Amino acid sequence: MVSVILKTRKGMENIVASHVLELFNDVKVEPRPFGSSGIVFVSNGNPDELANKILAEIPEVEKALPIYAIAKADPNEIAETALKVARERLSSREFFAVRTTRRGKHNFTSIDVNVAVGARIKEMLGNPVNLDNPEKVIWVEIFHDKAYISITKEQSYRKPKPDKTLEIMRKISIIQLPFLGDLEGAYRMGVRIGRAVQAFEVGELIISLLDPANAVELNRFLEGVLEGIKSRLLVQKKTYHRPVKRTNVLVYELYQLSRMRRGEVFIITSAKGKPVSENVCREIAELLEREKRINVFIGAREGIPSGLFRWSKLVVNLCPGITFATEHGIPTILTLLINCYYMVRGRGGQTRPAD
Repeated sequence: MVSVILKTRKGMENIVASHVLELFNDVKVEPRPFGSSGIVFVSNGNPDELANKILAEIPEVEKALPIYAIAKADPNEIAETALKVARERLSSREFFAVRTTRRGKHNFTSIDVNVAVGARIKEMLGNPVNLDNPEKVIWVEIFHDKAYISITKEQSYRKPKPDKTLEIMRKISIIQLPFLGDLEGAYRMGVRIGRAVQAFEVGELIISLLDPANAVELNRFLEGVLEGIKSRLLVQKKTYHRPVKRTNVLVYELYQLSRMRRGEVFIITSAKGKPVSENVCREIAELLEREKRINVFIGAREGIPSGLFRWSKLVVNLCPGITFATEHGIPTILTLLINCYYMVRGRGGQTRPAD
């Protein structure tokens, strides 16, 4: 009988099988059972002991599922078998989720199995379902006419829900000094800046001039910015199952823009600023929660003029002792802003008490 089902990257099955045999002398291994890529069956051992040892010693294994029961590949039979396992291994009131993977042809879907198992356990045991943060996961691994049942703690690294990230990012106006000079260098830097603002879907990017600029150099830089936004936007539309906002790009003279927006929140990145601290994070979180727009100023070959510091709410030194390359400014300050928000507010939006 199969004791543990191992999941690994495709192409690593034989490597994982050989490592398992090095750990255990008396087990049987079967890489790619039924031709299934990324799967290794391990038989002849205690499921929990095998799974725990393999997870501790073999990093090529992404999941190790101790198998506690096998059922016919039928949703009702799977549900009854899973209920028997859950009675022994699911504590009272523990939150659970059901995750089913099918291999082969069936007249039902994985969702059908999830619903059948979840409903049966909830009805008979009263445990609540929590698909996002379960305390235990009931794994149903179906290979043609057999279903293998496991219950473990979560073994998947799941992306947290974005909560308020997009809402906050769309409050941000990045005011970026242009990177001029060599035409190819200006273009490449423009592409990196464009990709960065689009990756975060910030409200707008304003390229701000301190002095008269060479039109050819500025044009080449802006071409790069627009190309970077376009290329990143195409990736996002293919990847995300939600609408994606295209970052708007404007050009404006720095001091005139500052005068026009005086009274709004200015955050300036500068080596002359404050290092990030708990108090700075708390101030950032409050600003992001309260304000309609946050203007973030980032330099290029030269920094933001210190005269504007007097109008700023915060002047932040992102990494004391280190001078950032221009392309690092946007992702660093935006990552700081959103992490400060969640550190202070938590993912539910409630302010956390100071330690």
